[in-house]
Amino acid sequence: AAAAAPSAGSHARAKGRAAWMPARGAGGPMASFAAGRRPQQLRLKPVKEAASSSSGPLTTKVHFRVAYEQVNLGESVRVVGNHPLIGDWVPENGLKLTTTEDIFPCWISCEQIVFESNFQVQYKYVVVGEDGQLRAWEDYTGNRTFLTSGAEMAVEDDEGQYRQFVANGEDDDEEEDADLVEPVLTIKTPEMRKLMFDHKMSMVNDLEGSFKIGIHDTVFMVALSLPIKLIRGEGGSWQLDNKAPSDGRNFAWLPLVREFRERTKKRVVCVGWPGVHVDSFREKAEIERLLAKHDYIPVFPPQQDFDKYVSFCTTFLWPVFHDVMMFFQTSKPLAFDEQGWAAYQYINNLYANAVVPHTHETDLIWIHDYHLLMTSTFISRKLVKANIGFYLHTPFPSSDSFKSLPIREELLSGMLCTDQIGFQFFAYARNFLISVKRVCGHDPSFKAGGFFGLECNGRHIMIRVAHFVYPYLDTKQVVLATPVQRQAVQVRSLFKDKIIFVSMDRCDNLSGLVPKFRAFKRFLYQNQQYKGKAVLVQYTFESASGYDSTDCLLSTLKDKADGLLEVASDGDLAITPMEGGTDASNGDIFLRIEKVSRDDRLALFRAGDVLLDTSVKAGLNLMPFEFISAHHDEEEHPLGVMPSAVIISEFSGCSRVLLGSIRVNPWNTADLVSACKRAIEMDPTEKKEFHICNLQYVSGSSPFEWFKDFLEDLRRNRKKEGMRFEAVGFGAKIRHIAMTQNFQKLPTESVMAAYRNAKNRVLLFDNEGTLASDTRNLFREYGAPKGDVSDLKSHGSAPDERVLECLRTLCQDQRNTVVILSGRDQNMLDQWFGSVPRLGLAAERGFYYRLPMTGNTWHCMQTNPDYTWQSYAFEIMRQYVKRTQGSFIESKGSALVWQYRDADQHFGSWQAKELSTNLKDLLFGFDVEIVNGKGHVEVKLRGVNKGVACTRVLAKVTQLFGEVDFVLCIGDDRSDEAMFEALTAYFGNDEEGNDSTSSQGRPEVSTTDETSEGARSEIDAAARGVATGSSPLSSPSTSDPTIPRTSDTLGSLGLAKGRTGGRGGGFGGAGTLSSLGSLNNMGAMGAGGPLGGGDRSLARLGSGNLSFGGSGGLGGSGVLEDLSGGGGGGHQKVFSCTVGRKPSAAKFYLDDVDEVSELLGSLKSQHDRRSKEVPQSYHTWSGGDMRKGMRVGSMPALSSLAYGAPTARPKP
Repeated sequence: AAAAAPSAGSHARAKGRAAWMPARGAGGPMASFAAGRRPQQLRLKPVKEAASSSSGPLTTKVHFRVAYEQVNLGESVRVVGNHPLIGDWVPENGLKLTTTEDIFPCWISCEQIVFESNFQVQYKYVVVGEDGQLRAWEDYTGNRTFLTSGAEMAVEDDEGQYRQFVANGEDDDEEEDADLVEPVLTIKTPEMRKLMFDHKMSMVNDLEGSFKIGIHDTVFMVALSLPIKLIRGEGGSWQLDNKAPSDGRNFAWLPLVREFRERTKKRVVCVGWPGVHVDSFREKAEIERLLAKHDYIPVFPPQQDFDKYVSFCTTFLWPVFHDVMMFFQTSKPLAFDEQGWAAYQYINNLYANAVVPHTHETDLIWIHDYHLLMTSTFISRKLVKANIGFYLHTPFPSSDSFKSLPIREELLSGMLCTDQIGFQFFAYARNFLISVKRVCGHDPSFKAGGFFGLECNGRHIMIRVAHFVYPYLDTKQVVLATPVQRQAVQVRSLFKDKIIFVSMDRCDNLSGLVPKFRAFKRFLYQNQQYKGKAVLVQYTFESASGYDSTDCLLSTLKDKADGLLEVASDGDLAITPMEGGTDASNGDIFLRIEKVSRDDRLALFRAGDVLLDTSVKAGLNLMPFEFISAHHDEEEHPLGVMPSAVIISEFSGCSRVLLGSIRVNPWNTADLVSACKRAIEMDPTEKKEFHICNLQYVSGSSPFEWFKDFLEDLRRNRKKEGMRFEAVGFGAKIRHIAMTQNFQKLPTESVMAAYRNAKNRVLLFDNEGTLASDTRNLFREYGAPKGDVSDLKSHGSAPDERVLECLRTLCQDQRNTVVILSGRDQNMLDQWFGSVPRLGLAAERGFYYRLPMTGNTWHCMQTNPDYTWQSYAFEIMRQYVKRTQGSFIESKGSALVWQYRDADQHFGSWQAKELSTNLKDLLFGFDVEIVNGKGHVEVKLRGVNKGVACTRVLAKVTQLFGEVDFVLCIGDDRSDEAMFEALTAYFGNDEEGNDSTSSQGRPEVSTTDETSEGARSEIDAAARGVATGSSPLSSPSTSDPTIPRTSDTLGSLGLAKGRTGGRGGGFGGAGTLSSLGSLNNMGAMGAGGPLGGGDRSLARLGSGNLSFGGSGGLGGSGVLEDLSGGGGGGHQKVFSCTVGRKPSAAKFYLDDVDEVSELLGSLKSQHDRRSKEVPQSYHTWSGGDMRKGMRVGSMPALSSLAYGAPTARPKP
């Protein structure tokens, strides 16, 4: 939930956010009602909701809290405001607040007030008497206000006193133990106990929140086929069959969709293939009109492409997702089916095109199974904010199997384009997370409330684990129906007085049919007492899926079977001897080969005594659920010769939840034989307990709840408002990146314009990955290093000569301060950049630095730094290098880094966690911090980072040359994020790219994992100008925050105060003159005199006419700004830019190092062009030779007139 917009004197807390302290306005949080002020009667309309409540829940629950103790006996406090629920500004109808002796002077609301979301609430507190009549308004100027947002909020006008009472209350009876025992609040009254209970429950409920599907939102169910069946009616017209299909999961989908529609009154639209191929447009239109009445959208793929698509799914994806890798791991591997893959993408695109025209961004799109893995990719290309969920009904293969696929990136990209991914069981989700980690490098994340998922390019993708719930109640009714009962009796009559082992499987090698037949034969051979008394009845059907020939498998099964079950001419089942046989009535194994209806399947299970499942791999396997449902009443109406039992393969997903079953390894024949014997000889009481255990689980689960919970979680994880989403990449490998709204490509023209107009510029650059290509991954020294820490080598990339030439040109300009900030040491930076004069260098992330204004001597942030900790850290890191393959140690001067990005990611993360713990214990007492980052563990001096160095450079330049009016900061990796955050802290919303109305101080999305809270506090402190020390970057005489940055001379003239500065001279402000009072006309005013510093702009107000001359008086060459009376100081142009399009604290991005080089080249060209245009007499009073269209130069500062021409910036 988004935090409410703060207002002076109110304290609004949305769920999941830290509290911000209220502003102390008139009255303050401890409200005074003595000289009360009535409210301003201004009614605000609710803020318009965005696109059908796309911003979140429709309502917000609000609690009020205020601290006030000056009430008389019988008086109470109420909330009155601009909503009927809080009295509509009528004090007698306001919301009553209550207090108790435990929490006084806090007054809180006992009941939750439910406002509309995004409603601007205005309110005040009043005191009323026992009769409810007004006694006094609170003494508060204006109205308190907040914006409702999220599911629940607490408006705290008590400075958090209530929370302190709840968390830190003291027991008066144990004051002497207060220092030894944590204080506990003593609850004295029943009212307070109830308030405490409600408060705690509210905190618990906030973890999950309330995310409901909007009344105008639609749920789109996208699956391979529609859950209906089309038939030809009389006259050749198309009609809907009233019976739901019995194949796959379609028998469950249709009643489930209908139930959801009826109970929630929400619209559910099903999208899929209608089951028939039609070529004529007339028939397609007829089917579309027929299905539209029932909220079905048909997809009509070309039959030839559809056949290739189905073949690719069944012969490639189905085996692969079941960990069958016969395509790659044989002596004769099959070639990858390129045509099938092309057809797969084409059909997925057709499904996406069928969805997009009917949906908008607030609808929910739920895609099902491996047939449509790429559909989300094509939908998100057209609807970047589409709320997409995906559910995989099959297993997900192991990472070793999945990484063998030639299309692994494409399949993962399709799944990662969704907002939520569902799996049957965690084992499948674990395989997916490992594959994503190893292929894409994304790490899982966990949140309070049991939520977990992936952090992927600034987006959070939720992972939900909940298997498909079998429709028990519907099945129970079907089992009790006459057709099923009659067929069950018929099956029993064929095998009278025999123990029937039953099974239903598709005819493929994943069903384990051959091991099942072999084990059952051995069971009867080893237990002759059951010979002729136990039979196996196997139903199977041919399937297009699989990696081997179905005909070959059927031939093998027929050879092992003793008889076939077939439907006779009279419609009853009959036993047919196998070819060459005579009498099959005394056989052991009977086979029925055909696709039977659901009634036939349930009749078989109803008649059976033992279910025998030997699946080699199955995602869920619904057959055990059907068998248990078919025996729901076996105690009252027993049909078999013994209580039922269930034998399940441990490779079936259902074995994890049906705990009353006998689990077996189908490849262990002896284990299968023992399980068959145990199922028969198990004690009836134990068998009954097992059956009850399974029946309770099957009957206690609700398909409707499973359906609803998935959709609510999908809505909860919809893409955030206020973020921008972009697709990066080509073809099927695109990835979606979430960025803040103001994150955009660096506008080169704006940079050049700001650069031209600026007088005091600072340019900050990282080196590797910014000015030079990052080739650090090419230099790895594996194995435990020999020697000590001083022998560690560092490798890097030097910039090319073109970049160095650009830097030389930029450094020649006296208005520029150019600094390179790198993690490399001083020697390496001297070697790379020593040929560039007047270039500032900051080595080891700013620990050592050399600035043009401080001379060519290297300085250190600390005096006499202690490096003894490096020896300890190096030795323990060396031990971990010995035992972690692929890890190595890297020296960064003032920091040591243990890198494990080339090691196994999971093993490396385990070792990193242990190493971090050991380092914290070993280095306790040293002024260092241990950072466990992505792929590394770093030990560095506390408070040393590029952000602190950046802030000190800006402070030093400001102290010497006035306010900086242009900053360009470019970096590429996590360490550079500290620079971007420092710029935000230093300049606030003046930074270019920020919305002046935004209250966002730091971007929501950041890839920074190296800047600790301590480092951020150092950045903030430096930004406030309180950095101290002996460093030349700090000056006691100029860093005092009490020294104003504005010119008092401007204030004495009634002008708005601008920022100090300008390298152009004088002592005046360099800011914009934005308020001229009643002046209508001023003579030529200059920006270079004692009242102005540099070439800054002047503001023209109202109807006043300002004339600007090129010489004399106060004239200058400033740029005009018409502010129409608005006050305000100067505006700096600050450009923070990251290399690569990724979530960042920067405001802009460039795509690669080449674009950075092009930008430097443009700045160099600008400098060269300006040097040619400016005449030698540019600084003369008359402007010199004005031929060739030269513009008039600025008048020299008065201080310069006393000593001649303006002097250049002093050299260090």
